[in-house]
Amino acid sequence: MTALAARIRAWGRELGFGAIGISDTDLSDAEAGLAAWLEAGCHGEMDYMAKHGMKRARPAELVAGTRRVISARLAYLPAQTLAGDAP
Repeated sequence: MTALAARIRAWGRELGFGAIGISDTDLSDAEAGLAAWLEAGCHGEMDYMAKHGMKRARPAELVAGTRRVISARLAYLPAQTLAGDAP
């Protein structure tokens, strides 16, 4: 898995992503926090978050057979905003 993970991260960099994460599907430690976050309405207009509820903490329930979760981070603010040069 290490060689494949390195290739996935390299592809992510080539595509311009700021970070690539690869995680296990056991997110049970996050379930209580997700439940509280949803209950507080922090998901705003992201109705899909409430619709699927705890499946968000159980990836294999969203897509049967899921073994890993690959997450990509992409900064979408204009570069000048990040540099403090925004009008």
